[in-house]
Amino acid sequence: MVEKSEKLVWIKKVVAKGKKYLVYINDEEEAITFTEDQLVNNRIIKGISFYEKDWKKIIKSLDEGLLLDKALKYIDYKPRTEKEVIDYLEEHNATPTNIKNIIKKLKEINFIDDDRYARIFIEEEIRHEKGPNAIKHVLLTKGIDEDIIIKYLSEYSDELLFDNALDMGRKTLKTVVGLPVSKQKESVYTRLYRMGYDYSIINQVLSMLEYSSLDFKKLEKDYLKLKEKEIDSNKIIQKLLAKGYNYSDIKKVISDLES
Repeated sequence: MVEKSEKLVWIKKVVAKGKKYLVYINDEEEAITFTEDQLVNNRIIKGISFYEKDWKKIIKSLDEGLLLDKALKYIDYKPRTEKEVIDYLEEHNATPTNIKNIIKKLKEINFIDDDRYARIFIEEEIRHEKGPNAIKHVLLTKGIDEDIIIKYLSEYSDELLFDNALDMGRKTLKTVVGLPVSKQKESVYTRLYRMGYDYSIINQVLSMLEYSSLDFKKLEKDYLKLKEKEIDSNKIIQKLLAKGYNYSDIKKVISDLES
């Protein structure tokens, strides 16, 4: 039973403004914005009164409604996982109750579905030749359950993953033509590792690729460029070795140029 002394909130006027409604209460000059649905659902019309505690509940529901709208826009920009939406709501000062209610609503209207998200994400990443390790890492940071990740990754055969890795290895080789073979292999290895492939697949790819022979003109160019800056021949040799050149090839080029 409500005490007679409990304060009342009086709806002074309701003003339409586009698709929104400005609600003025008591003698306050600042209006509260409602949507049409919120207005109807809460039965807000000019002249009606609410007990203060009931009015506070309405205002809280408005806050949750605004947060829901923000979450919908966030998801509309691109698909999101449940964890991403929770993190977003926390950044916008949503309470645990707000978050629980909003996540429940978003799941009910099928706007959040981590299983579907993982399936589509993995499909797209595999198409772009990403490796399983990188894919798994990204999805885990997005809060996807590991069992879901494994379920969809297992749909892709080792043969397909190897073909993707081999294709990427060949593309990488084209960017290091003429470098020492050791440097070519290092570039391919680094690229495939960063893209998330297992060591076993990387080693298979390295054994399958055809490497270009050393471009001695490039070695000569690198040597002459270093010689302009360095007097110490030992330091020059060390720097060329660091670039992946073979010691005997370096000595041959130096001998040819200095003779």
